Amino acid sequence: MDMMLLLYIFAGVIIGLIMGALPGLTVTMTAVLVVSLTFGWDMVSALAFIIGAFTGGVMGGSISAIALNIPGTAAAVATVFDGYPLKLKGEADNALGISMFVSFIGGIFGIIVLVLVGPLLGEIALKFGSQEYFLITLWGITLVAVLSRGNMSKGLISAGIGLFIGMIGMDPITGLMRFTLGSKLLSGGVNYIVAMIGLFGMKEVFVQLKSTSSFDVGNTRYKIKDLFPKPAIIKKVFPCMTWSAPIGWIIGLLPGTGGDIGSLVSYGFTKQLVKKPSRPFGEGAYEGVAAPEIANDSAIGGAITTMLTLGIPGDSVTAVILGSFYMHGLMPGPTFMMREIKYFYLIVVFLIIGSILSYIFGIFGSNLMLKMLKLPKWLMVPIISMLCIIGSYAIQNSINDVLFMLAFGVLGYVFERAGYPTGPIVLAIILGPMIETNFRQALINTGSMGSLMTSFVTRPINLIILVLVIGSFVFQSKTLKKFESDTVESKGEVEA
Repeated sequence: MDMMLLLYIFAGVIIGLIMGALPGLTVTMTAVLVVSLTFGWDMVSALAFIIGAFTGGVMGGSISAIALNIPGTAAAVATVFDGYPLKLKGEADNALGISMFVSFIGGIFGIIVLVLVGPLLGEIALKFGSQEYFLITLWGITLVAVLSRGNMSKGLISAGIGLFIGMIGMDPITGLMRFTLGSKLLSGGVNYIVAMIGLFGMKEVFVQLKSTSSFDVGNTRYKIKDLFPKPAIIKKVFPCMTWSAPIGWIIGLLPGTGGDIGSLVSYGFTKQLVKKPSRPFGEGAYEGVAAPEIANDSAIGGAITTMLTLGIPGDSVTAVILGSFYMHGLMPGPTFMMREIKYFYLIVVFLIIGSILSYIFGIFGSNLMLKMLKLPKWLMVPIISMLCIIGSYAIQNSINDVLFMLAFGVLGYVFERAGYPTGPIVLAIILGPMIETNFRQALINTGSMGSLMTSFVTRPINLIILVLVIGSFVFQSKTLKKFESDTVESKGEVEA
């Protein structure tokens, strides 16, 4: 109950809600900018600030999705399909009231499961050896590649580039220099925080420079009393909440996925299972707003579970948060539940407080955030640029990191224009050294490639993870394509 920590959470939630509500400024970018502000802070204060921004950013994405027909975050894409039609029918307050209430319920659900399952996963993770870690980190990258916008080849290319960037610098086994081109600047490798600031923060600056106009929200204005949930509507959407929250948490638990995938999958399941929705899906069904919103918030608990117990980011947002944990001296992984159990419960408390504050300020600050949407981009873009430059320079007080950040910003912009996802690059930069080190250690321990391959099928945990890696390509890609076709169809109905 330290008042300073509560103020840090409060500030993080406000920043997250505003950034989440502004179209194009994703939760990942929010996390990057927030992390860049915490250099030099003590660990606990930084955790409170970052987690507050995380919870606020996810909830804020639905505001612009409903008001503008533009998702503020990737996790709010499915909210557009029925949220904006509800606004056109004069029910913008009902749509936002549903989204914020179920987001709050989803966040609390994810946290409860985190508390129950986290210690168990920590015990299982203690049994992991180098072979298991190689497979599970490989699984994380393959899931990102497979689930990146439904294009497996582009996702794999992005992940491959990230792996290459992660190998620049000193070889972790022999100590020899690799891919440095004789430059001392590259001898220490590429800092993943710098890469993330460039790929998500500065990239978005370049994207937003194409247009300097502000967003048009019309005359939308919410009455506070109408943003609280109406019992009749909650009764209608409750059945879809019972399966959407677990779906979101499970998908968040999988390395490399996240709330955006969870919301799409949940929307697809709900569209198939609900035979008599309040309205046809795509025309303002309450269930079409509740299902994706509860899923993208429950995915927070799943993603953080994977990050804390296995040391593997569940999605690109937790990849940024994982990097910030390392920066502040916190080491998530199999021994985290033994060595840092106090920080585990501290993070849980921060998540609970962040979820409560996000809901409260989401309701009372909705009209203020609508005004924020009217701010001209010529004002927002320089502020974001300045934060990116300060954040990258502050890591090592080096102008070279600023240059690297700008280079990654250009790379991210080029990839954005070409339709290549940048999420796999970031996760591969972080997971790449883990994949290489564990693979080579496993090879040394087993003595030969043949013995290593045999251990993949003779050790139970290895076999389970190997099946998941292979199944990711076969099952997840087909499932995502099916749901994408469903959501494209629904979006076409909305546009018509």
